Amino acid sequence: MLDVTKDTFDREVLQNKMPVLVDFWAPWCEPCRIVSPVLEKLSNEYSNKLKFAKLNVDDNQEIAAQFDVRGIPCMIVFSKGNELDRIIGAYSEAELRKKIDQILAKA
Repeated sequence: MLDVTKDTFDREVLQNKMPVLVDFWAPWCEPCRIVSPVLEKLSNEYSNKLKFAKLNVDDNQEIAAQFDVRGIPCMIVFSKGNELDRIIGAYSEAELRKKIDQILAKA
């Protein structure tokens, strides 16, 4: 998974030709730490359909505010610079896979 910051967000996420799932997280967030290995696994499975990135909300508050991220974990899927959908909260691998598949079907 790619770590993005306010300096790389536009280039790596909004200008990317492939849809990008951005995991908005923080080191102190226990549910974020639970979801992280699941996202790592899914990033390998979806490598030809979806890029995965992480954004630390403590270090990049401007980006979190820009996309109205009010709670974490929050995963936003972007396509062609626009938000397709968001997944809020910690989910099991099967639930995350299902939600990602539903979102990609709309892309």
